[in-house]
Amino acid sequence: MTFSEQLHLFSEDPFSFIDNLNLRWKWIDLNIFRNYEKLRKSIMVLSLVCLCMWVVFGFDSNLNQFLNPLVELLPQIIDGKLALSAFPSQFIARYNYYYGIEMHYSAFVFYGLLFVFLSKHYQKFGILKSKNIAYATAITCLSIGLFELYWVYSFAFWQNQPWVASWTMPQLRIILQNLVAFPVVGVIGVVYMWADSYILDKKEIVGRHYRFRWDWIAIVLIGLSIGLAILWWVYPWQTQQITMTIATPNGPWLWTSSPHYPQTLYTVDADLTDNVAAGIRVYVPNDAVHGLNTLVKLVWTATVGYIAMIRRPKQCEHG
Repeated sequence: MTFSEQLHLFSEDPFSFIDNLNLRWKWIDLNIFRNYEKLRKSIMVLSLVCLCMWVVFGFDSNLNQFLNPLVELLPQIIDGKLALSAFPSQFIARYNYYYGIEMHYSAFVFYGLLFVFLSKHYQKFGILKSKNIAYATAITCLSIGLFELYWVYSFAFWQNQPWVASWTMPQLRIILQNLVAFPVVGVIGVVYMWADSYILDKKEIVGRHYRFRWDWIAIVLIGLSIGLAILWWVYPWQTQQITMTIATPNGPWLWTSSPHYPQTLYTVDADLTDNVAAGIRVYVPNDAVHGLNTLVKLVWTATVGYIAMIRRPKQCEHG
């Protein structure tokens, strides 16, 4: 088959084209889309492992508590700069340092389970293989992107740290990922799902395969999501405020964290004169603040997931 013929088949039905790709290496089938159920089970297992680690290692624990010390210490051992006997104590020190200052297990748990539930739900509608993975992934990306948009601009405004929303390196990498790639993938997925829901007969719309869930439960979840987001902005309870001296073109500035939209991890750009969008991390333990952060993420994830759990129309096939 020529390249132009393959391109034509892809344009006609990209999902079937991907599903039928022969990507075997010896006895291994590298086309994971054919085994999408195994992929879903793997993500389910990883999500449950993260849930167990979250429970065992602490409310503010994260995966990088294990990964970062290994990345930092193992090269030192290989180069002979660190004795093997000193590794345990150094590892524990680095492990404690990273507590609360990286991506929490909650993110892996919530978004992993969202993917699993959506994938199983879409399978009931005959959405299988690559299309199943694409739709579940797109909605998961949309959920991540919406929360990141809220977090970045809220932190930039309430904590007077506009650099987190700036298009300056190295923050630009995070902006392109969290505020561009995730939302764009999510929106494309929603548009494709919406178009794919229509039943056509000679290019005429004669019915719907499914609809998104816009009902009173969705309205309640949206209202709860907005309410919790506003509660985090106003945050009526007492928090520990921190101060830091910031270098600016007009001289030193004593920055103080705001009681509104409080964090357990503040990332503060201490030098506004270097044209580098990067911050110093300051961890402030507070289970109440972290609990609200986690609750907002949970409710937002549940809201997006519920609306995306498509349903059959009352007259689902024709008419």
